Amino acid sequence: MALRLHQRLLAHRIHRAPAPLFSSRYPVSVRVLSTANPSTKPEQQNDKALAVWFEGVYPVKLSRWDPRHSYATYYSNQLKETAKKIMIPPPEAFKGKFTYLNSVSSIKEGGLLVRFLYEGDKKEAYASISNWLEKQGGIRSFLTFGTKLKAHPVEGVPWIEDLRSSIPSARINLAFKGPELPIEQLYNEFRDYGKIDSVVVQPGPTKESAKYGHIQFISSRSATSARVCMNGKVIDGTTILVSYEPALPRNAMLNYIRDHPRVSLPIILALLAFLSFLIFDPMRVFFVTNEITERFSLKKYSSQVTESVESVKDLLMRWLFGRIPQKKAEEDGLSDALKERKEYESRLMTYLKETPETALLIHGPKGTKSVDLIDKCTKNEPYVLRIKLDELINQPDHIMLDRLASQIGCFPMFNWLVSSGSILDTLFTAGTGMKAGLSSTSIDQVRKIFEIATIAMNRITAEQEKSHQAAVDKHHRLEQQGALSEKEKTTFTLPDIEYPIVVIEGFLENEKAKQAFVYEALAEWAGMLTDLHIAQVVFLSDNPASSKFLARAIPNRTVDTIALADASHSSSIAYAQRRLGFQPTQKLPAEFEEYIKALGGRLNDLEQLMQKTKAALKAERHRPTENNGSTTILDRLAGKPKASNFENEDDVALLATPEQLVDAVKKAFNDIVVRGETEIRKVGLFEDATPGLLANAKEEKKSWNAVQMWKIVQLLTKYDEVSYDDLRFHPLFKGDEAPIQAIERAGLISVVLKEGRPYIIKPGRPVYRTAFTRLQSDKKYAAIMGLKTVKVLMNDELAKVKDYEAELATLTGQVSTDRMSFWGASDLKGRVTFLAGLIGECHGKLKALDAEERRLKKIVKLVE
Repeated sequence: MALRLHQRLLAHRIHRAPAPLFSSRYPVSVRVLSTANPSTKPEQQNDKALAVWFEGVYPVKLSRWDPRHSYATYYSNQLKETAKKIMIPPPEAFKGKFTYLNSVSSIKEGGLLVRFLYEGDKKEAYASISNWLEKQGGIRSFLTFGTKLKAHPVEGVPWIEDLRSSIPSARINLAFKGPELPIEQLYNEFRDYGKIDSVVVQPGPTKESAKYGHIQFISSRSATSARVCMNGKVIDGTTILVSYEPALPRNAMLNYIRDHPRVSLPIILALLAFLSFLIFDPMRVFFVTNEITERFSLKKYSSQVTESVESVKDLLMRWLFGRIPQKKAEEDGLSDALKERKEYESRLMTYLKETPETALLIHGPKGTKSVDLIDKCTKNEPYVLRIKLDELINQPDHIMLDRLASQIGCFPMFNWLVSSGSILDTLFTAGTGMKAGLSSTSIDQVRKIFEIATIAMNRITAEQEKSHQAAVDKHHRLEQQGALSEKEKTTFTLPDIEYPIVVIEGFLENEKAKQAFVYEALAEWAGMLTDLHIAQVVFLSDNPASSKFLARAIPNRTVDTIALADASHSSSIAYAQRRLGFQPTQKLPAEFEEYIKALGGRLNDLEQLMQKTKAALKAERHRPTENNGSTTILDRLAGKPKASNFENEDDVALLATPEQLVDAVKKAFNDIVVRGETEIRKVGLFEDATPGLLANAKEEKKSWNAVQMWKIVQLLTKYDEVSYDDLRFHPLFKGDEAPIQAIERAGLISVVLKEGRPYIIKPGRPVYRTAFTRLQSDKKYAAIMGLKTVKVLMNDELAKVKDYEAELATLTGQVSTDRMSFWGASDLKGRVTFLAGLIGECHGKLKALDAEERRLKKIVKLVE
């Protein structure tokens, strides 16, 4: 195939139909893997032989990796034989006798050297060969970029070689053996081979030294012909030796960089930066724009196809079985629970349609489904960019950067430079003594990604603003020209500007993570986007400290907030009915509703309760009997058939009796409460299986102690809510609100704000109230925690007594009232009386605490 292709490329004649250059005697299957070595040894030459150089047979070798040169080398023998038959005239074309001797290919110089004998004037032979080529109409080759074949008489001693280091160039060097030649004469001799840019002749350093010069041709092919034909020619007693201008040594650039780092390295870095700005940055902006707009994304179209398939499946399920599929029922139940969020949805939709002025924070306790709210409001928005921080935080830096770039659509990103740049910088500094500036940090890469995303969103917004302004100008122009009717004037509407929406999920979820700097970078980026009116930014967070964090990060803007609450009892009941497959008219057992009420409308806990309940019912229904396992005991008692293999999860709840349903939900609720107790013991009260020393070390790192958490457990067991200020100034907290805020960040309690300040305290999850009650009802455990509390309070009172006694001893033992006035002595006695009263109060408290300690010790006393 390659041979036929070159036949078509090399054989193109002008003014008539092209004839094939290769003969049919050379089939395509012939492959020559080696070629004869080019040689011009004297024993292979005849003293009377003439030589002609055919220029343009092969492509001139441009570099060591020129693929055309490899191709020509592979088929060199076939090409040479075919070229001889086409380029050498037949014997009858010569006036004298013509005898062909041999030919040598110079593949890298793109020509063929042919030797022959001629009886007659050699000028007539050269003229006959040139006329023959002209008579053929010109032979051209696409492989040589349409170069026309030419014939040049060889006037010197040609040197055909295949040295790898010698690459043809448009500049040839001249070395003179004999007197130097004038420029005019050199020009006349070499002009026949092509246009010349410059001719330079320079004398040697001494009279005896050799003279030299160089000629710069316009084309490298002219230089190759001149070198072959003119090398060794004698002109007026001077022998000319022709060679190519040598290329730079292989390591010349590296040596220069090593020897001149202060000059070359900044240039290289600037070129790399310019290359990145010129090529990679536009690519990244394009891919980020595609991620936001989904212009070429398959996800958009695949989701549409999936929705269509699901719709058809729902219709079939309704027609065949007369009920809603399980997945649809879950979605409907969730929508019922979200009906109470209409106010939140209205606020969010209004914010998304406004001009970007500030960021929005949607926060609430864990399990309030803030993601579902934003999904519902942004479902039909055209430009949405989502960043899921739970996939980025607590990951190695290179994984975090790759995932962040993937979520935003920033490609390509060379994140390996973060780890390798510092190593290269260190090695370069050790070798040259100066910093290369190659090191980069993760935060630099994160900000680079955000910059690219900013450019992409700015273009999206700018294009819409441009279209908006164009519509305004067009309407105004038509109105001035009177080309609008009254109806067109009244019905005219401007196209809306759809600002990109950036949704940041899981913001400030882990403040102490390794990549916590991403939170600050995101907040700064959000502030820049809103300041420039480029995009709307929505933060989703369950951390109560997120509002304060954003207030510090965006000081010049007031961050809007939407605080989500738990679903009401009626919505929770509707959700449970949907999840169990019940109709709205079917009522759940009263005990079942009590358990749901204890969960307080937390959607995560409700979903967990439903899953556990259905799992318990299904396990009980499929529990085999002792005989053959054909039916269960409950089935036989209820008179129900064996469960079918096609039984749906909803069917399990529908077929269960009220007693079975209550028993299953009781077990499920108990599992949730036990898990909550475990969380409180481990996270809030610092109980785990580690040794005591390690546990104490962990407790020291916490911002609160177990006694403070236990006091909150006691208060929230007794009251529905606790005053924030009253708890703050309790003797165990001493006015410090840091422990309360730390417990809130851990999710154990929830602080409700009123007019922007903390007001009351509630359990972090409604189910925690039941867990608090169970912990308090455990008499042994409550006694142990009570002893710890008494010990802390007694230590505080004893410390006060010591301080009072020390001051009292100073006043009574070292200060004399003999030299004081009556009023001074009276004031001093009043101070002593006051201290004595404080000591009495502390003594009374210590007495009561001691009595409490004795009572609690009796509860945990070991009976022997």
